Amino acid sequence: MYSLSTSWNSALHKNGYDLIEEIKAIGFDTVELNFALTEDMARDILSLVRDSKIKVSSLHNICPLPKEIEADEASPDYYSLASGDEEERSLAIEVTKNTIDFAATLGAKAVILHTGRVQTKDRTRDLASSIGDADASSALRARMIKEREEKKDGYLDNVIKSLSKLVSHAEDKRVLLGIENRFYYRELPLREELEVIFNNLKSKTLGYWHDVGHAEVFERLRLGTHKDLLDRFSSRLIGVHLHDIIGVISDHKAPGLGTLDFSIVRPYLREDIIRVIEVHQPASAGQIREGVKCLKNILG
Repeated sequence: MYSLSTSWNSALHKNGYDLIEEIKAIGFDTVELNFALTEDMARDILSLVRDSKIKVSSLHNICPLPKEIEADEASPDYYSLASGDEEERSLAIEVTKNTIDFAATLGAKAVILHTGRVQTKDRTRDLASSIGDADASSALRARMIKEREEKKDGYLDNVIKSLSKLVSHAEDKRVLLGIENRFYYRELPLREELEVIFNNLKSKTLGYWHDVGHAEVFERLRLGTHKDLLDRFSSRLIGVHLHDIIGVISDHKAPGLGTLDFSIVRPYLREDIIRVIEVHQPASAGQIREGVKCLKNILG
């Protein structure tokens, strides 16, 4: 069974009823709620869930969006779980607990987390632009790694402190937490940082969420590979975001429209893994339908 993320159409609607109706018209009976849904839209979707009109597989933190955050400013780490500012980190924990509570109310299985960033200039897109020049890209990659290494102290410790509080809350609510691999190199966690997190927090409530597009970006930029992540964390894998990629860095395309080899993830997809198609505009309903066929042919 595949779920469709409301990231596809949430910006196009003023209420949750129309949003879900458009998704159901494609053929989906299950959705993942994205991080830009207002409280009113979230209440609409809750009403539909209670009437058995739609099911929710998972929520992408922050959901629903707090009133103080405008929809066009929405971000999964608007408040960072890695922040050195204790007030901000407390707010990050508070809004994430609210997402966990809402997931439990909806009967959703998991919440997907971004865990913050190292405060350094991000050069991921610059690296993508330089990838045709081997010498330039090699030098820029080395500079990115050095800059991040010099600034990273403290951030991972803050993430672990934040997660320890969230894991306890999620255990009480019987909701899984999935730490997502990231798109930008300055973001947390890299593979070795995820290793540290799992070594410190043994709870089965905390797992790994594999975004195939983000992993493919890292692979094409020679910053990491799908195999590195999936081999190491397959036992803690709880879900995947599925979308295609064109070129080096243009992701969130409907499956089949790009050049990503989805068979990479097939060996790791146990029956209990949550499968979410996470495509963005301007993907059409027809492209998403074809994308489902593409995934079923490759992944089953």
